[in-house]
Amino acid sequence: SSDLIKGVVKDAYGETIIGASVVVKGTTTGTVTDMDGGFSLDVPTGTTLEVSYVGYLTQVVVANSTSLSIVLKENSTQLSEVVV
Repeated sequence: SSDLIKGVVKDAYGETIIGASVVVKGTTTGTVTDMDGGFSLDVPTGTTLEVSYVGYLTQVVVANSTSLSIVLKENSTQLSEVVV
């Protein structure tokens, strides 16, 4: 049986990411995040999701709850190094 899995995709600074791709791993089933960085997918709990966006590392997430909070990390190979 499927559940409505909802989630929000943000960056490391807590900013929501609009237009991030959320896809069931190994399929073409998926969606993109809305103006609030949110998404919802009708998939079984435990489904593996791949979340990706240009300039960020693809994050693989197991949808083990109906409310997900996903943080994407910047792909440092595509950006100049920042010294902290």
